[in-house]
Amino acid sequence: MIYYPIAIFQDSDQSNFGAIIPDLAGAYPVGDTIEEVIQDAHELAQFHIEGLLDAGIPLNNKSKSIQEHRLNPEYKDAVLWAMIAVDETVFTKQVRFNVSWSEYLLKQVDEYVAQHHETRSGFLARAVQQAMQH
Repeated sequence: MIYYPIAIFQDSDQSNFGAIIPDLAGAYPVGDTIEEVIQDAHELAQFHIEGLLDAGIPLNNKSKSIQEHRLNPEYKDAVLWAMIAVDETVFTKQVRFNVSWSEYLLKQVDEYVAQHHETRSGFLARAVQQAMQH
């Protein structure tokens, strides 16, 4: 998962909300309620990322924190900040590859995934994603 902060705005003379996804340039979700603008942000982020990948533009899976963005004067009028989660794995096809491990390690992984009702591939993909977030 990639987590993107969104800055939510509301003009004093408007009843609806607008937002900016600072880490996805050109993404401006809108909605009549805060919930709708957050939902629109999620859908727009997925659409935006798919467009980037289709255009051959590499996906930057590192977003800044809300604290970092709040220091930017462009976002000083935000009435609320929220986070949206985008599963970047839905944009790519599955690829099979071979891994050489010790039998002991493979057995431990298999026992773990069996106890947690996961697949080996799903577990490994999630572990890699978590490792790369840090």
